Amino acid sequence: MGYKIRGNIIYVNGTIDGKHYRLSTGKEATPRNIKWIEKNYRDVLLKLVDEQQHPKKSTNIVDYGYVSLSINEPTRKVNTSRGFKNLFERHIIPFFKHYDLLDIKASDIKKWQITILDKGLSVQSVKNCRTVLRGILNDAKMDEIINSNPIDLVKVPKEQYKEDIEPFNLNEVELILKNSADWLRQYLTVAFFSGMRTGELMALKWEDIDFENKKIYVRRSMTKGIISKPKTGKGRIIDMLPPVLDILKEVYRKNGLANEWIFTHRYNKPYCEPATISDHMWKPTLKKCGLPYKKLYNTRHTFATIMLLGGEDVLWVSKMLGHSTIATTMKYYIKFIRSNEQKRAKFLDNFCTNFAQKDFGVSTNSDRKVVR
Repeated sequence: MGYKIRGNIIYVNGTIDGKHYRLSTGKEATPRNIKWIEKNYRDVLLKLVDEQQHPKKSTNIVDYGYVSLSINEPTRKVNTSRGFKNLFERHIIPFFKHYDLLDIKASDIKKWQITILDKGLSVQSVKNCRTVLRGILNDAKMDEIINSNPIDLVKVPKEQYKEDIEPFNLNEVELILKNSADWLRQYLTVAFFSGMRTGELMALKWEDIDFENKKIYVRRSMTKGIISKPKTGKGRIIDMLPPVLDILKEVYRKNGLANEWIFTHRYNKPYCEPATISDHMWKPTLKKCGLPYKKLYNTRHTFATIMLLGGEDVLWVSKMLGHSTIATTMKYYIKFIRSNEQKRAKFLDNFCTNFAQKDFGVSTNSDRKVVR
């Protein structure tokens, strides 16, 4: 065990556990460094070998972030892992790419939130980004790289709800369906009158349809070609309204025996992305109808608003939409709930009159005497 000089750089060499090593110290062969290495070459070699066998994790947030996302993949859904990676690359790396984990302070988190909000991200998207960043920083905390998670010191941005519910009215729905080609007409009829999400519609199979009991079993969703559970994490059973029943029977007569999927493209496979339907069929149809562009997802909003404005019970609408609580339905659609001006609790009229007469001796208008 000793040292050598090559190209004016000091190397240490020796055998440890039966394996020979020759490693660079990275130091120039100055008289002072040579004098130091003569006394410490053994300790230097042992340290360099240990670092080689147990490389230190990079504390750059980009390097560490990818490691954190990777080790957590087995505990997350495929779509969730993809979504987290996408948020990390698009909205976290651009701001923090030159940061070391130890350098990130609460003030940096605040600046980052303001930056991505200014770029047009919704408050919910910022919350999703915070979830990704918090997970990475929590892993760094568990690895004892940082002592605390700075994101816990920063408040979540306040939700500022925008009027983003842009439904079609019933006349516009009729106009759209009349101007839609067969496949799109079938798809949109189910979308407009079931309230199902676009991903749920793309993943719908004939085994989910109960014609006899007029029910649809919403069991799965399609996102970027990946089949997963519906958004709430569990399925639901919805009523098949007459327009939906009629159109699905029509579709079944045409291809129900040839394919397990209901809405397929020309290769008899389900669409992987709603963007394909939107770009090639939905947008041209709206243009043909002379209607302004609205997202394909607005078919769901249209169902909810048409039903509520028609006087349907909000609890039933909430169940059809698959909301986890009725509060969610109220939050988005309360202004569309039709007010009923009829007199409430008519059955209490006689009770109140009798109660007043018996207990307090109050006379009614018919037998009241005028006292002068």
